[in-house]
Amino acid sequence: MVRIGIIGLGPYWEQRYEPVLRMMDQRIQIKAVFDPVRSRAEQVAEHWNAAVVSGIGSLVSRYPLDAFLLLHSDWMDHYPLKILSQQHRPVYIAGSLGEELELLELIHARATEQLVTLMPEFSRRYSQATSRFFELAVTRLGNPNSIQIETCCPGVDQEVEIPGQKNETDFLVGLFDWCCYVMRTKPVQVHTTFHSDSSDLSEDYRQIKVDFLPDPVSTSERFAVIKIKSEQRESESFFPRHQIACRNGKAEFHSPDEIHWEDESSSITESLKSDRRELEVMLDHFCRRVIGGIIPVANINDVCQAIQLVKLSRKSLKEGVPLKFETASERD
Repeated sequence: MVRIGIIGLGPYWEQRYEPVLRMMDQRIQIKAVFDPVRSRAEQVAEHWNAAVVSGIGSLVSRYPLDAFLLLHSDWMDHYPLKILSQQHRPVYIAGSLGEELELLELIHARATEQLVTLMPEFSRRYSQATSRFFELAVTRLGNPNSIQIETCCPGVDQEVEIPGQKNETDFLVGLFDWCCYVMRTKPVQVHTTFHSDSSDLSEDYRQIKVDFLPDPVSTSERFAVIKIKSEQRESESFFPRHQIACRNGKAEFHSPDEIHWEDESSSITESLKSDRRELEVMLDHFCRRVIGGIIPVANINDVCQAIQLVKLSRKSLKEGVPLKFETASERD
């Protein structure tokens, strides 16, 4: 049983986190809850037979906890993460981490030095369609060569189901991370262009091309192209359209729970509604890390890489040229 302390319940608790944590109550025991709205913390704590905590300092020092779920901290900026990253205990991080690269790189360096797991919630990595794609890449399709994504950024007042996708930066961080995760190699260049049909604003779009290291076997180029429309039509789904060309076939999905794939002998559409949803998979992986497992998970460095790609894409659009991607060590 993993003993958990929760920091910040936030707007996603009831619809997103509580149902999954109830499903996992044989593995996860919520021992303490902190939320700036004390009545809300008391209600949740009563259900889980947990303690109500007055502050983060009390949470990390007074209770026998194995790990923390940082579910909402917008009102406190990076303070909770700074405190938690010094506690030598794993932290699951939902929502936005902002754009302060130097601060995030410092937090990641300290966590790495102390062998502490800080796991950001990159939901796109664990959608049913993405998980199924990786199975197909191994068994039928081969390694990916290119990715095409068509999407719109969420509007200012648009409701989103996943924390950390509310503004354009966080939305793009999630997409860039997904592309890097699928390609499993280093990005080397970013080039952003703007395409306009002045007669119809809904047809205007930015195109961001990320080049990756070439295929080590065939030496063919590998890249991802993200097409971001200026306006979303009412009939269009908010979920991005993903197309992946692989060595032996291709895959496509427009929702998290269905995938279409083709190779030389097959053309199949699969429903994945019965597969585990992404949040359950992520929390399962986090629990494994807490108890000493070595299953790979996202870390703060992945966030830094995606933030840097977002910043380079904007700079490329402004300057009108492709820009080289460099890691933190290469920049130094």
